[in-house]
Amino acid sequence: MTATVISVCASVLSGVTLFFMQRFFRHREEGEKKKDETARRENILILKSVSVIGKLTMANAIAIRDGRTNGELHAALEDYDKVNRELYDYLLEQNANK
Repeated sequence: MTATVISVCASVLSGVTLFFMQRFFRHREEGEKKKDETARRENILILKSVSVIGKLTMANAIAIRDGRTNGELHAALEDYDKVNRELYDYLLEQNANK
């Protein structure tokens, strides 16, 4: 009789322990997924920023070489403003989530 009670208690204790371990790892995995998504979005914004700065630099160099501004420079400035706003909004969102 005592052996049965000890066996049942050990089984219940093992089950509860496994339940809490599974719960812990599930929450940890969800947190890692959020971090991965945040890092992915951040990398995309960084690449967009670098690309837009390159376009702006190229358009600026052409404008300096030719001695006048052209449509490329205006388009590059608009793209820069757009990506800059997008990056600013992202940073505000990340700051609000902390």
